[in-house]
Amino acid sequence: MVNVIFLPSGKRGEVEEGKTILEIAQDIGEGIRSLCGGKGSCGKCKVIVRKGSYEINPEPHEKFVSRKERDEGVVLACQTYLKGDAEVFIPPETRLEKQQILKDFIVSGKELQPVIRKEFYRDAFLPELISQKGYRLGCEPEVEEGDLTLVLRDNEIMCVEEGDTRDEFYGLAIDIGTTTLVTALVDMNSGSVVNIASDYNGQIIYGEEVLSRVEFVFGRKDGMELLQKAVVDSINKLIERLLEGYSSPDRIYDVVCAGNTLMTHFFLKKDINYLFRSSKVQIEKKGYYAYAKDLGLKVNQNAMVFALPPVGRYVGGDIVGDVLASGVVDTPRLSLMVDLGTNGEIVLGSEGWAISTSVASGPAFEGYEIKHGSRAVEGAIDHVEIANGEVRYTVIGDKKPRSICGSGLIDLLAELFKNGIVDFQGNLDRKHPRVRKGEGDYEFVVVDGEETETGKDIVFTQTDIDTLVKSKAAVCAGIAVLIKKAGLTPADIERFYIAGGFGYYINFENAVTIGLFPELPNAEVVQMGNGALAGAYLALTSKRKRELAETMARLMTYFDLSVDADFMEEYNAALALPGRYELFPTIYPKYIS
Repeated sequence: MVNVIFLPSGKRGEVEEGKTILEIAQDIGEGIRSLCGGKGSCGKCKVIVRKGSYEINPEPHEKFVSRKERDEGVVLACQTYLKGDAEVFIPPETRLEKQQILKDFIVSGKELQPVIRKEFYRDAFLPELISQKGYRLGCEPEVEEGDLTLVLRDNEIMCVEEGDTRDEFYGLAIDIGTTTLVTALVDMNSGSVVNIASDYNGQIIYGEEVLSRVEFVFGRKDGMELLQKAVVDSINKLIERLLEGYSSPDRIYDVVCAGNTLMTHFFLKKDINYLFRSSKVQIEKKGYYAYAKDLGLKVNQNAMVFALPPVGRYVGGDIVGDVLASGVVDTPRLSLMVDLGTNGEIVLGSEGWAISTSVASGPAFEGYEIKHGSRAVEGAIDHVEIANGEVRYTVIGDKKPRSICGSGLIDLLAELFKNGIVDFQGNLDRKHPRVRKGEGDYEFVVVDGEETETGKDIVFTQTDIDTLVKSKAAVCAGIAVLIKKAGLTPADIERFYIAGGFGYYINFENAVTIGLFPELPNAEVVQMGNGALAGAYLALTSKRKRELAETMARLMTYFDLSVDADFMEEYNAALALPGRYELFPTIYPKYIS
């Protein structure tokens, strides 16, 4: 056994010798960034071993850790095995710091017709009420006579409470994101949101991207148990915060959640093997039900959990929530909806029909494979402007900059392109005064080291640009192919919804300038906020909306673009800035001579 202390948090633990630093951090609940989940392919888990002996896996270190850093004791936490007692310092850029989490959501056509209802009876006798009303008893009541409040799910009594408790009648809507969780406490009498709380999804210590968690489940016998417990523990902490000053956990009688297909399976502890047996996975497009007590949720133990239905392996209940909230398939207007996260999910539809797809886009926008990239955490540059050769920027939180998040990366690439520092092929102008030769790569200096929290320059490398261009090309190509398959043109789109936290904070004009989205000349643009939470809220407060969500999932056709010839053609065209001329007729004359 070895004793390990992590700084600056002071967390410590006694663990088995021979584990990696990342595994030890996971065991004791210390937060270390790990986009790849410990495979040694992202280079984001750099720590400094101040005391103690260790062994490293040399190949990943040669790729990600410079000679100077190695001299300072910098190692990759996932590729370093401790051999004795140790003291490990986690530098600012590696810590899981507070993230900018989108809580805002917009709903239209709000209805109040929940699945659960309360009825109060004065001086009543329960067996007599059951006989008169034709109700079924679905619980073991602690009280049977006197002033009674019945909590009913359809005609089944799920709870009997003493006295008049109608004023305390709550439901819970949850957005289960890969990185973050957002929960909303809803007054089921009025439909009003009385409190919202958010935090990291506790699963993040097992890998920041969802596929790293899949490998975690397949690689450990207790992998699914650990992931399910991590997310439930995180939700339970949020429930405590939500209820403070309002009520007690047993007054939450219904729960609706929205998450991507894999996150939903992890939460419900459902087997995921069938999702990876073949490229053509058949998923039952219906919502999942489970008892809250079986999941370990700290709500009324007779409450049910409803998870919004998935459409396919890569289009889950979170996207169904987006569609439900936006009204894409129940309005006559032709609408396009894009949700940008780890993947880019795209839906095109109108009244009675919808087609969808998913493209691998998000990792670059969330900092993966970008030298100084990160999620939208405190200290991340979120907006950039270049004027008269001067780089201006804003930073999340009251901190010096230490990284660049997705919205900042889009601004930065757009500003470099508009100022001629990057050409239409994405190449840096090597003669520009802020462009220099770095370690094997040319790079643009965004912030000088004396202005940063780490004391090191924040740069945007040629490799970063190439990676970002590939990601934006995938999204634009996916949109173009979906429009083409519907026999439409960009000019036919009447409304364009951008869902999710990333989409909410980006500069839309800059996103079009780099070719992330095509020009949609006749579309009203709606940055709709947290569509997954909005969809969960609607399904919580309306039985009809819950049924509509399942109908939408069945209606939605999914196109797999990984083997689509049109997609490859559009993708290759989108590797330029901004992309194919026909999709950017006004951008070209502005910036390309």
